[in-house]
Amino acid sequence: MMQPTSNDVSFNFFGFRTAIQPFFWLIAAIITASSLGNIGDMQIWIVQMLLGIAGVLISILVHELGHALTFRYVFRTPCAIVLHGFGGMAIPLQHYSRSYGFTGAIANCFLSFSGPLAGFVLAFVMFVFLQMIPAQEGLASMLFMFFLRWTAWISIFWGIFNLLPIYPMDGGHISREIFLFFFPRRGAEFSLLLSMFLAVLLAVAALQYGMFFITFLFAYFAYQNYQEMTLGSFRR
Repeated sequence: MMQPTSNDVSFNFFGFRTAIQPFFWLIAAIITASSLGNIGDMQIWIVQMLLGIAGVLISILVHELGHALTFRYVFRTPCAIVLHGFGGMAIPLQHYSRSYGFTGAIANCFLSFSGPLAGFVLAFVMFVFLQMIPAQEGLASMLFMFFLRWTAWISIFWGIFNLLPIYPMDGGHISREIFLFFFPRRGAEFSLLLSMFLAVLLAVAALQYGMFFITFLFAYFAYQNYQEMTLGSFRR
C-alpha cells in the first residue's frame, strides 16, 4: 500500500478516504502543457493549464471511484483512493476473498473494467453537456467548452490506455484473469509474458516518436514484469 505523506491533499470522496500525492500535480501539468502546445496569450494559456489539470484530476478521480464502488458493493470491502504520479489506485483496506471459477473471473474482470467504464460514462456526460449548451461567443464560453471537451477526451484516452493488457494496468489484470481461467497453473506467467512483450514494443515505438515520458512508463512496466517473472511472486 502507498503510504500517505504530510504533503498529500486529503479529503473524503463519496465516503472513500482519498489522498492526492504531490507528484500527481506535476504529471497532470506535464500532460496538459504537452497538449496545449505553444504559448500564445500567456493569461489564457495559464487558465487553460489550470482547467486542464482540473480535468485530469476529475477524470482519474472518477476512474478510481469506479474501482472503489466495485470494491464496496461487489466485494463488500472498504477501500481508499490514492492519486499518484502514474495515475491512481483504489486500495482495499482489508483482505478480501478472491473468487475463482467462471463467476469469480467475471467479478474480478469487472473490478478492473469498472475504472475505465466510469471514465467512459464521465466522457459521455461531458459530450452531452457540450451538445446541450448553446455555443456562445466570449472567452468564458470558450474556456468552459475547452474544459468539457478536454475532460471528455482525457477520460476516453485514460480508459483505453488502461485497458492495454499490460500489468499492472487494468487491462493487465483482466488479461491475467482470462489466462488464469483457461490455464490455472501457468496463466499468470503467460499474462506476464504478454505484458512484458507489449510493454517493450510500445516503449520502443514511443521512443521513435520522441514520446519520452511514455517510453519511460512502458519501460518501467516491462521492468516490473521482468522482476515479477524472475522472483516468481505470481505463482500460487
